[in-house]
Amino acid sequence: MAAFTFSSCEDVPEPYTQPTKPDAGGTTEGEPKGTGTAADPFNSIAAINYCKTLEAGVESDKEVYIKGKVVSIKEQFSTNFGNGSFYIADDESSEKFYIFRSLYLGNKKWTASDPELKEGDEVVVCAKVMNYMGNTPETVANKTYLVSLNGKTADGSGSGDITGTAKGDGSAANPFNSVAAQKYTAALESGVVSDKEFYIKGKVQSIKEQFSASFGNGSFYIADDANSTQFYIFRIYYFGGEKWKEGDMTLKEGDEIVVCAKLINYMGNTPETNQGGKLISVNGKTSTGGGEVKPDPDPKPDPTPGEVTTSENGGFETWADGKPTNWKTVSTAGNATLSQSEDAHSGKYSVKVGGSANANKRLGYKEITLKAGEYKVKFYAKAVSEKGASVCPGIVPVTDGKAGIYIYMVSTLTTSRIQSGN
Repeated sequence: MAAFTFSSCEDVPEPYTQPTKPDAGGTTEGEPKGTGTAADPFNSIAAINYCKTLEAGVESDKEVYIKGKVVSIKEQFSTNFGNGSFYIADDESSEKFYIFRSLYLGNKKWTASDPELKEGDEVVVCAKVMNYMGNTPETVANKTYLVSLNGKTADGSGSGDITGTAKGDGSAANPFNSVAAQKYTAALESGVVSDKEFYIKGKVQSIKEQFSASFGNGSFYIADDANSTQFYIFRIYYFGGEKWKEGDMTLKEGDEIVVCAKLINYMGNTPETNQGGKLISVNGKTSTGGGEVKPDPDPKPDPTPGEVTTSENGGFETWADGKPTNWKTVSTAGNATLSQSEDAHSGKYSVKVGGSANANKRLGYKEITLKAGEYKVKFYAKAVSEKGASVCPGIVPVTDGKAGIYIYMVSTLTTSRIQSGN
């Protein structure tokens, strides 16, 4: 079961937030710097301000980069768990930001042969972040890793260097290795998906998200070896493009894999596969050979799943108890204040979604169960003032009345209508 949501931010001229500007929820000591990208990391102040825009306990939908000097160590890296917790800041006089249970360089667990962290070290981390309990900005445990330590990365080179020899042309017969994939993808325009699929081969260096039945995909880093630049395989599906399910094999570090996917230079600084690629082989075994037996998908995707028509999923002509018909969720997916408006694209009425500069507010359609298949959602939206706003169409799985992880797309709005399809 899932709910479709539209998340709104009021009076925000760019998607989500401007993290370098403190929100109304309090102030921090020091000057915010950075935009959270690999090329321009947040400092501790900007990271805190960004976290304060998130809802309590909800992790960010993307990874951000944060840079600072270690000012105190809460939990030193150790072999017990392979992670560490510490505070960073620009200097002793700046507000500190909490790096919680970060993995080591290369997104791997710390080993006894790795140098321990010490106060004064300059670090860059990549992490999802959250505002824990609504009052503690921090990184998300084990979704955080060191990108560089005193300027050195996992392969021992300076930040941003590509090491290793590029091999392959991206074909099935001659796949890219991680270096070739990295170079090709880094040359793409920011956020533009390649017009064709490529084959990429390498050994699993670290696993970001293991295959699971929740979403049926997995994310991991591959390379020729530990000394080569790694390439990020993002949310790849199982053999044949099917979703992974219980009983299917999982990956482990050292497995040699081939994947097929389109490529994207996400945010202009993160070369990776575009979500929706597929696993071709693992250690030479495929879904149709080499001893690997592919189970039949159950259920098979409906080739013509049909449409959810406006008569079912609700225009905004009919209202009850202050809400448009069908736009009320049992779960917390819909949390915005709604009001009726006559500024409509068609018909007489539309819905005005009350936004906030401090948090995402969601218009959620009632929970529905859909057949497996591909669906397209169309809508019209606009900002209500010249200050602008942003709209984030998305979905969220709902289990036993509880919303899971929100998956969003982001679009900036002006006072002119935009039509968006998904």
